[in-house]
This record gives sequence, structure tokens and C-alpha cells, in this order.
Amino acid sequence: MGTDMEIALVLLAAVLWVAVTLSILSAIDRPERKARRQQKREDRTGTRRVEYRPVAAGSHPEGHGRRPRRRLRPH
Repeated sequence: MGTDMEIALVLLAAVLWVAVTLSILSAIDRPERKARRQQKREDRTGTRRVEYRPVAAGSHPEGHGRRPRRRLRPH
């Protein structure tokens, strides 16, 4: 067996080992990552809620000087 063939086999074995190791590690971590993503999503939706405060009577002048407000729309 030539030196070139031995080097090629060693590199092939190393690449195969890395590929198998990464696939095993990603399969182990998948449920944990899914749970973490769901938790982050729940946290984000909880903080985006807008609390509306009632407007005091007489605080807005009635008439032509008032511009309409833009509505908040959820994404």
C-alpha cells in the first residue's frame, strides 16, 4: 500500500468520525433545543402585550385639532 493511499484512508476515517460524532450529538440535543425555543417564544409573546390605560375625561380637545392615532397591530 502506498503512502498516498494511507494518507487518504486516514483522512477519510477522520472525516467519517467527525460526521458521525456531530450527527449523534445533534440528535441528542434536539429535544432540549426544541424546548428552549418554545420557552423563548412564550417569553417573547408575554412581554409584547400592550396594556391600555383609560383616558381621563376632558383630556382630549374635541374638534379639528386632533389627528387620528395609528392602530397597533400584532405581527
